[in-house]
Amino acid sequence: MQSSLMPAVDRAFARRVAPGQALAGDAARIARACYEMALRFHRGGKLIVFGNGGPATDAQHVVVEFVHPVIVGKRALPAISLTNDAATLTGIARAEGFDEVFAAQLRLLAAPQDIALGLSVDGRCANVRRGLATARDLGLLTVGLVGGDGGDLAREAVADHVVVAHSDDPCIVKEVHVTIYHILWELVHVFFEQPGLLAPEVVR
Repeated sequence: MQSSLMPAVDRAFARRVAPGQALAGDAARIARACYEMALRFHRGGKLIVFGNGGPATDAQHVVVEFVHPVIVGKRALPAISLTNDAATLTGIARAEGFDEVFAAQLRLLAAPQDIALGLSVDGRCANVRRGLATARDLGLLTVGLVGGDGGDLAREAVADHVVVAHSDDPCIVKEVHVTIYHILWELVHVFFEQPGLLAPEVVR
């Protein structure tokens, strides 16, 4: 590799250091969210995930992690993505507006014991905000994964738990979000598999 390219390579890696360190600093906050998620699963709840664009595919990735664990011996847990059905999304958008595409589905599909996980690169997605606010009104546990300065989702405390990927670069935000939801999956299982931690008996 040409030595003249090394500064660009170094900058690419350096941009990822601070967001990773900030994530490690949020360990206690993330652990609390995971414990509360495990409680909801223990009580028969399911995980409902949603986002726009790249985060729409992240929503699907989160769901398959829970529904079809790649680690042998880990139990499957119920989860659905609200971004999978193009007919439903476009139908709601046409009739009620794009801001309602997640909230409308939540009102129909969610139960109070469920968990809503909304993803937004900058925390400024109106439909993710409406989805989380609606989920909270319905009694769901709400978790937001956002980037940048957290946007409206963080400032307005729309969710019970908000975890911020501290970067303005959408690529880095996405990388941090992948790490976060892998941690969510791992720690939910850690809590879920401890007899007596969630209730006298762990659901089998």
